[in-house]
Amino acid sequence: MQTTPTRISPQRLAANRSNALKSTGPKSPEGKARSAQNARRHALTAQITVMTDEDRIAHDHFTAAMIAELAPIGEMETFHATSAAEEAWRLHNTRAQCTNIVAIGHFDGTGDHYDADHPQIHTAITAATVMRDRAKTLELLSLYEQRIHRIFRGHYDQLQKLQADRKARREAELNEARLLRQLAEQQHLPYEPAADGFVFSNDEIDRFTDRRHRLRQAVHDEFMGQPARPTPRDYPLAA
Repeated sequence: MQTTPTRISPQRLAANRSNALKSTGPKSPEGKARSAQNARRHALTAQITVMTDEDRIAHDHFTAAMIAELAPIGEMETFHATSAAEEAWRLHNTRAQCTNIVAIGHFDGTGDHYDADHPQIHTAITAATVMRDRAKTLELLSLYEQRIHRIFRGHYDQLQKLQADRKARREAELNEARLLRQLAEQQHLPYEPAADGFVFSNDEIDRFTDRRHRLRQAVHDEFMGQPARPTPRDYPLAA
């Protein structure tokens, strides 16, 4: 059945707008404190979000831990890491809503319509009845969950690609610096990485060279069937 929208007179509309302009929010100290606690600006995105204090603590702990584990560097990586963490939070929240909908049946007496003396049978019947009666809502939440998961995967996959590209560029640049530093030493000249546009130091180049040499030695020993042997750290730079 289609309902006709209620029409508001010009006088009432003007009065509503006037009242809205006069509204300044909570007046009491308790109301102001509650409002200030529930609406916070996100530390990373600078966007304002509203939630209870308990949810805020859980949200901030969850997203901060995930972002730290994803270890983004730079604005673009941080954007995708933050977005992935936020979508993961929404994914958990959607699943919790499905569980809560089923739990509602234990509060509104859904299972009391059936003659079930055993507590476990009563619980099973209640859950089944809620899922039957709220199938559309649960189906919609399932659809939301699939969409959120796709968005999460999109941000996560893009982050992985950005990080892989960054690490590959760094590896290539370190190898170039290694060769240039080796050439300078062969010519008995000092080497300054910054002169060639590199942002890392000679110590970083030496550590990269040391790791490369030990890795090649380990691969060679494994291929030859020999046990790995200690390698001096102060070896001459090798090609």
